[in-house]
Amino acid sequence: MTMRSQDHGSPLRRHAVLLLALLGVLLPRDALAQLDLTSRASAQEVEVGEIFSVEVRTTVDQSTQLPSSPQLRAPAGMEIVGGPSVSTGTTAHFRSGGALVKRTFGATWQLSASKQGNFTIPAPSVSWEGRRVTASPITVRVVPSTGRRQTQRPGFPSLLPGGPPRQFPWPFGGPDPFDANPFGDTEQAEDDPGSTELALPTAPDPTVFLRASTDKTRVVVGEQSTLSFHLYYRESLELTERHEAPMPDFMRVPLLKNPGTDSPTHARAGGRRYEVRLLDKVALFPLKAGTLNLGSMTARITGRRIGSRVLRESNDIAIEVTEPPTDGRPPGYRLGDVGRFSLSAAVQPRQISQGGSVAVTLKVTGSGNFPQTLRVPARTGIEWLDPEKRETLEPRSGVIAGYRSFGYVVRIEESGKVDLGTLEFPYWDPEQRRYVVERAQLGVIDVTPVTPTAAPAASGTPSATPDTLDRRDPFASLPTPRASLTAWTPVPPPRLEGPTLWSLLAAPPFFAGLLGLGERITRRVRERRAAGDPPAKLAADALREAGEAATRGDAKETAAASERAIHRAIEAATGLLSRGILIDALVDALMNEGIDRGTATRARDVLADCDAIRFDPSATAAAAAELVERARTATTELARWKRP
Repeated sequence: MTMRSQDHGSPLRRHAVLLLALLGVLLPRDALAQLDLTSRASAQEVEVGEIFSVEVRTTVDQSTQLPSSPQLRAPAGMEIVGGPSVSTGTTAHFRSGGALVKRTFGATWQLSASKQGNFTIPAPSVSWEGRRVTASPITVRVVPSTGRRQTQRPGFPSLLPGGPPRQFPWPFGGPDPFDANPFGDTEQAEDDPGSTELALPTAPDPTVFLRASTDKTRVVVGEQSTLSFHLYYRESLELTERHEAPMPDFMRVPLLKNPGTDSPTHARAGGRRYEVRLLDKVALFPLKAGTLNLGSMTARITGRRIGSRVLRESNDIAIEVTEPPTDGRPPGYRLGDVGRFSLSAAVQPRQISQGGSVAVTLKVTGSGNFPQTLRVPARTGIEWLDPEKRETLEPRSGVIAGYRSFGYVVRIEESGKVDLGTLEFPYWDPEQRRYVVERAQLGVIDVTPVTPTAAPAASGTPSATPDTLDRRDPFASLPTPRASLTAWTPVPPPRLEGPTLWSLLAAPPFFAGLLGLGERITRRVRERRAAGDPPAKLAADALREAGEAATRGDAKETAAASERAIHRAIEAATGLLSRGILIDALVDALMNEGIDRGTATRARDVLADCDAIRFDPSATAAAAAELVERARTATTELARWKRP
């Protein structure tokens, strides 16, 4: 049911509310929405003439516009020799309630200093949502050149983070190694085939092209496949802009700490020799079954023969994803638990009192797609509380490996020797092509019974025990028998007659009327108080409380305050009391009031994440801070909409 709030305030108060809404629209957006932009240099101390990099990076929500137009101004005594090189990407973090998808943006410049001294590089900036957002200035110390640190050699391709293409001839005689056909059909080229793994029978382009390759094209849901992107080139060039492949149906984990910085190799493609550089390498975990396409990486490349900012696009790869076989699937298997794991358990303490708790830590070690939850043994008298998760996962020899632990608090209401049972963790081993069930014996807990204390007996009354209750005379409450005949005594008339009866009948309606009158008076008092604090102000107060709770690291209070801010912002914009609307129907209800779908969807998503974080014991301070920023963005968008 859709409800509307009634305005019982004076015209002056209504005008004040409209003025506040107008100020919310006219305020600078820097005060309403923020972009976490970080900047850094590749080295804090460089030599004169040495080329170093300056990078600016940020992460935004999937529904938010990506930054663009990065700018950097070099101080006097320095010059920008390459860039900006732009890269984008997508990451997904799994938690209770679904996946949290983020998009990343990065820009990199190459600089060189012509004299020594301490330099402050002005803060780089990007364009985001119609305004310029700046990062922090960067301090670099330049020392005299010693010759030990080499600058970029002539002819070396400027790939990442960027640099000017070579525009001068090869100075050492012989063929240009980066010419369009530097080797021709000489015998030397035939004797040096280069890497056989990177060799191709045909070349998509005679000068430069991107190629995507994967180690597996048929996997099961949750099984890792490794995707690599290589750049093949035959001349000096500059890669000025790069956009990652979308890969919407995969969870991706980077395998390289500094993509694009590995030393190049060479290979033959279509009978010609190419220099080959690894641009990126990621681990992919499919989220569903079917024929899933990865998409293409795109890049803008500038070269002497191909021209300026020429678009190159990698090949698209389709991966066949199936579910593990249903035959022989063990009970409790969760789709996506794929890899090779071991399970261990630790229980402390082993002796408690009845009604006490023990700590159970379950640790999954190995490699693959680690489980998000474990199926604990359930029985009457034992209560398992929500676990606290800890993990250390990182690439090891091309696979995601490490551990993930689940810390439970188990409350035991029984007494005696209580067996916690055996925990089973089934998963699919893709190497052995079979199901494996890891088991951990939790052992027996010695639970000491607690004797209940008897309530103190009343003064002069013996305490009632089971023995005394059994010996009581069941007829002790009956009147004593008459020993002789006496005159008959009539039964007294009923007391509920006449005025007494009518008074009792009239009392309920009278008191009901009093209660109704009191409720009406209370409602009017509350409405007058609410009229003094308009929803827009209450939304701003709730956002301030959410920010303070996030600073303290209180994720639950942050979620509660952010939820209040969204509800108050909806009430201020549309008059709807959104707490009475189901969250699945909230988008349609807001669109019926004229709110656009994007704004309504973002408000609904923030409310859903508030519920998820409030009941997630593993919610971090970073997740709380991010939730505050999303709530602030949603309330700002709602404040711009004026109710007719």
